[in-house]
Amino acid sequence: MVQSFSIEVNRNVYDDVVISQVVYWHSDDFVITRNVNDNTETITLHPRDIHITNEEKERVLQQFQQDLNDFKLRQIVAQETKDIRTILYIKAFANNDDFVDYE
Repeated sequence: MVQSFSIEVNRNVYDDVVISQVVYWHSDDFVITRNVNDNTETITLHPRDIHITNEEKERVLQQFQQDLNDFKLRQIVAQETKDIRTILYIKAFANNDDFVDYE
């Protein structure tokens, strides 16, 4: 049985926003502590249930890594499409007479 376990995260790859989102997603099942050392962050997960098995620990570690990758990709897509979304918002809420259609 496992009482707690840690994950090392490279902060050059995953920024604080991404890490915080993943930590939040796992906070229902774990009490989580974070320790930042230079470019590495150590995240320690303490199960809310008294103990978990080694198989459950491995599953959580894999899911945590997958979530980091998922939120990183979401962040990249949001950054790359920011200008497009802004244009769409402006056009959606603007008076249609203010825009000239170019064909």
